[in-house]
Amino acid sequence: MDSRFALVEKGMSGYDPAVVDDFLDRAKRVFEGEESGLVSSDIRQKVFPLVSHAGYATKAVDEALWRLEEAFADKERLEQTQALGEESYYDEVRARAQEILDRVARPAGKKFRRSFVVQPGYHRGDVDVLCGLIARYFQQEEPLSVAAVRKQDFRTTLGGYDEAQVDGLLDETLSVMLAVR
Repeated sequence: MDSRFALVEKGMSGYDPAVVDDFLDRAKRVFEGEESGLVSSDIRQKVFPLVSHAGYATKAVDEALWRLEEAFADKERLEQTQALGEESYYDEVRARAQEILDRVARPAGKKFRRSFVVQPGYHRGDVDVLCGLIARYFQQEEPLSVAAVRKQDFRTTLGGYDEAQVDGLLDETLSVMLAVR
């Protein structure tokens, strides 16, 4: 039986093929209008379980999900601009971008809540660097790709930034970036 993605080598972990295939089949039905209940942010936040035998190569699946997310975002943008009108749609996106900009413009080391002292969080310096890039992007001073935001990998440290708060901002940043592509 052919699989949608390459399988990982023996001894390596990969995504559970049955779960990935079920999700992609559902996404196709939703995209084609046969079902509802799935949006671009659901795709961005999807996490697949790993299996230790005959799993899908994670990089290939992740890249396919990124393309799928972008297709859903394009469709959502078209639907929203038709429903609200372009001016109202982009006013809403600008307001969301301003909220992000207000957060990332906070002083270094104080952009997010800190994790508990004995609990790891994202390294504040790493996050602050990305926040600077996001600020310059929204101020139209520097380009920033969706891929660069998606592929961020922060070191962890005790007393770092609260991971859930940072992840929430990155999710919203990606959502706004895709909304204006």
